Amino acid sequence: MIKFNRVNYFKFVLSLCFIVFFVFVIANADLFENNQEQLAINSSFIQGDDWVSYEINLDNININVDDNNNGIIEYTVQKWDTLLKIAGVFWTTVSSIQKENAIKGNSVEPGQILKISNQVDGIVYTIKDKTNVVVFASKYNLNLQDLMTLNYVQDESEIFSPDQEVFVNITKDRAYELGLLEKPKQEVIPKSTIVYRPTINKSGKVVTKTIKKAVVVSSDQEDDTPVETKWTIISKWTYTKDIKNGFYAGQCTWYAAIISPNIFPYTSEKAQSRDFGGDASKWCSNAKRAWFRVGSKPAVGAVIVYSRLRSSAGHVGKVINYYPEDDKMIIRDMNYLWKFIVTERWENTDNSKISCYIYGK
Repeated sequence: MIKFNRVNYFKFVLSLCFIVFFVFVIANADLFENNQEQLAINSSFIQGDDWVSYEINLDNININVDDNNNGIIEYTVQKWDTLLKIAGVFWTTVSSIQKENAIKGNSVEPGQILKISNQVDGIVYTIKDKTNVVVFASKYNLNLQDLMTLNYVQDESEIFSPDQEVFVNITKDRAYELGLLEKPKQEVIPKSTIVYRPTINKSGKVVTKTIKKAVVVSSDQEDDTPVETKWTIISKWTYTKDIKNGFYAGQCTWYAAIISPNIFPYTSEKAQSRDFGGDASKWCSNAKRAWFRVGSKPAVGAVIVYSRLRSSAGHVGKVINYYPEDDKMIIRDMNYLWKFIVTERWENTDNSKISCYIYGK
């Protein structure tokens, strides 16, 4: 029979403590792993690698308009910057920055000035069925990082809702190949064209023949009409709140809806309902079909609709002030210069590109 003296008792208690400790560690292994992951995230954030938390400071960047009236940002690289973080800040892609600045690798140096264009090639796609961002990217073989960056998605668990507009940086032809878009049938419309072909008959007289040719009519053409100069701009600032209203975040339609709750009512603090959508150029007709009051006279608080401004997709904003004696207005809009950049600017009431004004119901 074993007798417990003080030494044996001490050994027993010590062994029991070790056993309890190891059992606790094994049982809570996931907790320790999570703590390690959290530490790693905090460490990278301190080093400036968390591009999602990095915000634009307009005092440190220079926004210009190039010869084609496209928005161009000149950004001075800061310590800890990476191309991925910079792309995330300006809602563009790494490949776009590399192409714009003739950069072959992935490294940038502090003090280096980068030109960043918001003219990313792609399409605006309307989501048909409720789907997760990762599932959507996987289904159509899309670059997940680009999809998240360009659509201001910060979490892979985010859900795309039906009728929500997202930007996909692929061409229409590529979208047809992937099955994202259904290729329309090419419509051939016969059109009479007179072509004179002189011939000589046996009697020596010159005669002509009229030949009919078929002409392929295409409506998919971009409008290159330049926008007004940047000197019409009164002020500018960034707006990046997480508001869901079905429109592509960062675009003029998204922001116009946000600041027009009389037309797009809020269902919660971060969500709005909408009775109509579509490209900005179609807002006049779509609003009429949804029984909104639409007219041709400016009014403070009305949504101004352009048939075109930088492209055939049109543009929308809101009338902030109206000066009828001078035939001028002050318009507040987004993406006149850049995605997520709000501008207040002067506008002439006789601008031929203005299609209508939407007042509400």
